[in-house]
Amino acid sequence: MKGSVVVLISLLRGEISQDEYMNYNNVKVITVGLPRRIYGFIFNYRNINLIIINKYISKEKYNATLLHEFAHLELNHIYKICLDFKIEGIEDEADRYVFYLYNIIKGGEF
Repeated sequence: MKGSVVVLISLLRGEISQDEYMNYNNVKVITVGLPRRIYGFIFNYRNINLIIINKYISKEKYNATLLHEFAHLELNHIYKICLDFKIEGIEDEADRYVFYLYNIIKGGEF
């Protein structure tokens, strides 16, 4: 797991801004029109972590998608090749990771 987990928890707690988190992890977000069932994805290009988010989703779904993509970053999923149709497992892992971080915050750990 990448060393910025403390920073993601700080973001979720409101201790740092989204911009600070993105600067720390060299993240750029781009919104574009995507097919309805694709909310977003992340990849690394020239050492920049690019998050592409569907411009047609609601603000609430945008925020959830952004957090989900941050989880992929934390779990180093952007360095895995996902062309072998095991994408669902990676998506589930990212969702479980976000749930885990929220539970840490609720429990007062870290």
